[in-house]
Amino acid sequence: MPILDQTAADRAIEPFKQDFIHIFQTAWKDWRESAIAPQMQDKRVRANNVWNQLLSHAKRRFDGMEGIRVETKKPWTGVLIDGSIFVRMKLANQKLLSRNYPTKSALAFVDQNQELFGEGISRAELVYLLDESETEIERIVLLQRHKNSVVWMIDILGEAPMSQNVFPFAEPPMPHTGGDIAKRIIKPKHKIEDEKHEVSNGAQ
Repeated sequence: MPILDQTAADRAIEPFKQDFIHIFQTAWKDWRESAIAPQMQDKRVRANNVWNQLLSHAKRRFDGMEGIRVETKKPWTGVLIDGSIFVRMKLANQKLLSRNYPTKSALAFVDQNQELFGEGISRAELVYLLDESETEIERIVLLQRHKNSVVWMIDILGEAPMSQNVFPFAEPPMPHTGGDIAKRIIKPKHKIEDEKHEVSNGAQ
């Protein structure tokens, strides 16, 4: 499959950029506020949960819209734009490479020498990157990858970074020990002795 032209890709996704930002923000918010997030034992749980919510929100967001829809082209499910660009939504590392087990199908998707759909449909990825603390999304990028190289990339967020939309984990309330109140009431012994000394000397 020929490499997709970056200008054509940017033109195709432009009408839907804000929709995609909303989808990623909402999917991440779903995860952060879920009961599973504070108990996560494996990062694959988080990736799978967010991926599920991305598709779920994309289906609702694009339902009835012209020129875009969620579609399954086995074994992949993604977003088809203008009937010509099939986009997978994935978590990526700092090199913008989507995180996949190197299965035959995963390797085929990023090998642009292979024609997978037989319909002249180009393949791209819309990836999100987490910040260093992995508590928020740092970037959302549309790109085309060929094997282990990124051919081109388009930053979807532009001037509206996700860092402005922080969704904290829901944490259980900590038991109150009364320690702070005790500190305000109980004076250190040396403080008491100093006050007694001041009184004995006529200090006010």
